[in-house]
Amino acid sequence: MNTAFKLLAPLSFVLIAPSHALDQLPLDQLQHGLWKVERKIEKLEENPVVRETRHSEYCASPKKEILKTLRTASYLCKTDVTKLADNKFSIDAACKLGIVSGTNKTTITIASPSEYSAEVENKGSKLGEKQHRKEFITAVRAGDCGGGESKK
Repeated sequence: MNTAFKLLAPLSFVLIAPSHALDQLPLDQLQHGLWKVERKIEKLEENPVVRETRHSEYCASPKKEILKTLRTASYLCKTDVTKLADNKFSIDAACKLGIVSGTNKTTITIASPSEYSAEVENKGSKLGEKQHRKEFITAVRAGDCGGGESKK
């Protein structure tokens, strides 16, 4: 599975932003290395709400991985990127792709070159079933990469 997908795309309609808008994101300050990621997911469409936590790690540049996912889907949805503060950005996407439609609001905060977080909220429907999910992502650089590129 694509590393960036694990980081920022909990549903089938992923974060999407036109390439020119992506230039506003200061992702170049995030250092290449071994990154440990925690995703806390709330499936709000379930009754009772289902909560789960997932852990992963990857050895790469966060900028490269995040932009790869964003650009892959950049032609599918109407988006807007807003700068909220020096290192805090909001990406809003509205998608209508036939059987999948909805909105995605993602706020990315870069705390330092070795730490970032994202809050993601997806509302929509897939194959006629309503979906509403929130995700809280934290990523911390754990060091340099070992002998090879590792992904878990």
